[in-house]
Amino acid sequence: MSGQWKELKKKYWPPGKDQLLILVLLGLLLAVIAVPAEDEKKATDMSENNPAQGTAGETATDYESRMEEKLEELLSQVEGVGKVQVMLTFEGSGEKKVEKDVSSTGQESREETVYQEQGSSERIPYVTSERNPKAAGVLIIAEGGGNSRIRQEILEAAQALFGIEAHKIKIMKMEETK
Repeated sequence: MSGQWKELKKKYWPPGKDQLLILVLLGLLLAVIAVPAEDEKKATDMSENNPAQGTAGETATDYESRMEEKLEELLSQVEGVGKVQVMLTFEGSGEKKVEKDVSSTGQESREETVYQEQGSSERIPYVTSERNPKAAGVLIIAEGGGNSRIRQEILEAAQALFGIEAHKIKIMKMEETK
């Protein structure tokens, strides 16, 4: 076997100009094939992470839970607030604006939804913007909810974050645990 290997090595090594050209072209072909696959993956990742399109697959309920958790986390870090529980209510379930192609022929016009291709058979509407549901009311139960200064700070924070009127925000003192 080693005799055959030595014979092949003598015959093909060092590679000739034709063989080098074939290797270089094969390398370029592989590079060209690999690049579009990476670009398509990046485009998909960017559309999933695009804030205008929201978090991929996130429902209104997911958004509401995430906002409650964030508010609890933030308020619990404020001096004097202590442990916090938050409940938010929302109006509606949000809104997605889908891209449409408008074409007019003569006196009539037509609208067609623009779709994104995902994979070989999946088509989803191209979302140009998305609005999350609007907060309608806030209930905050905090250990420091009995202190008027703390209550005022909590109220102002909730107003600033959600843009709702003070009468739609209720702050209560948390029951002391034994």
